[in-house]
Amino acid sequence: MIQKPRGTEDLIEAEVKEFFALEMIIRNIVDLYNFSEIRTPIFESVDLFKRGVGQETDVVSKEMYTFFDKKNRELALRPEGTAPTVRAILENKLYINEKLPLKLFYFASMFRYERPQSGRQRQFNQFGVEVFGPKSSELDAELMCVAVNILNAIGIENHTVHLNCLVNDEQRKKYIIDLKEYLKSFDLCSDCQTRIETNPLRVLDCKVDGDKFVDVKDMKDYLSDEDKQYYDDLKKDLENLGIDYKEDKMLVRGLDYYTGFVFEIKDDKGSTLLGGGRYDKLVNELGNIDLPAAGFAFGMERMILALKNNNISLSPQSSLDAYVIGLSKKAKQFANILLLMLRNAGLKVDVDFMDRSFKSAFKQADKYNAKNIIIIGDNELKENVVVIKNQETKNEKKVKFEDIVKTIIEGK
Repeated sequence: MIQKPRGTEDLIEAEVKEFFALEMIIRNIVDLYNFSEIRTPIFESVDLFKRGVGQETDVVSKEMYTFFDKKNRELALRPEGTAPTVRAILENKLYINEKLPLKLFYFASMFRYERPQSGRQRQFNQFGVEVFGPKSSELDAELMCVAVNILNAIGIENHTVHLNCLVNDEQRKKYIIDLKEYLKSFDLCSDCQTRIETNPLRVLDCKVDGDKFVDVKDMKDYLSDEDKQYYDDLKKDLENLGIDYKEDKMLVRGLDYYTGFVFEIKDDKGSTLLGGGRYDKLVNELGNIDLPAAGFAFGMERMILALKNNNISLSPQSSLDAYVIGLSKKAKQFANILLLMLRNAGLKVDVDFMDRSFKSAFKQADKYNAKNIIIIGDNELKENVVVIKNQETKNEKKVKFEDIVKTIIEGK
């Protein structure tokens, strides 16, 4: 038997409903903040991610699914959503001033070749928001407000916002020199031995060695006066919005395009639920357009897992308004007409298509959590009636054909 590829999942029945319920809650919230949806191709040029995400990141150097098309162009299945969004903005000239600030969101499948584990698959679905336009601490605070509102709306209220500000430009170079000197005193894993030369900040994010660096110098001490003021303004804006936060000098995020404040929101067990920050140079890097930007994202599967861990269900138990049982061939033919009539009235109904016994058909109705069972036999057809059994009250009554819809609706 052919099985699904490792690192992929089949979402079935209740799982799909939970997924859809989460998406609808998110859509309602981002609509309140006046975000518009964007959809980008599932594959892009490899160069987009090399230039946009960073050639030395794990995402690009280890995890991308790449292939050559029939004209020998190297393409990659989309591993993240920010670089494709920037590419779409540049290609479609969405950066003109009349369109700013440009507030976008997406739901998209992503692909990364990494070790599958709970909440982390090789194909996964991601929700993300991206804001382009002014470099504004108020807009950044609103961005984090969106994230907090989503978590509160789905019932994950025990969470903590972790906040940091990455050092840039000449100050970054000074910090890197001091950081490398600091890291020399540690016996680092093989990955970090490479990162210390190619991308030293990523060493702080290492899952193997990260706990060792508790006394590392705080990069916020290296910020320029302008960046310090911006970061202080952001913290005040968060406080004004009632958003509590914890400053975390170890927080660096895993993608190279971040250039300013970064944040993650973690649950009460310390697991990361979502993350993001500013990436003011990415648009310029890809298209020579000066357009500040910020955003955040999270994996839908990881959020579904967090809901399960908190015993939260977003989708109500599925049920039918009515389940129809035909007791003869003629009655089953009429049942199909009845189904159409009930569905046209906005009622959720189904019928026994499997020629089950009367007893088995009743069991099937219970499986579907049917509120009513409609029974039709030859005698009922002659009398122009059906028998409706209310599953909650257990009462049965004969109902004329013309009153069936009314009876089911009144019993809802």
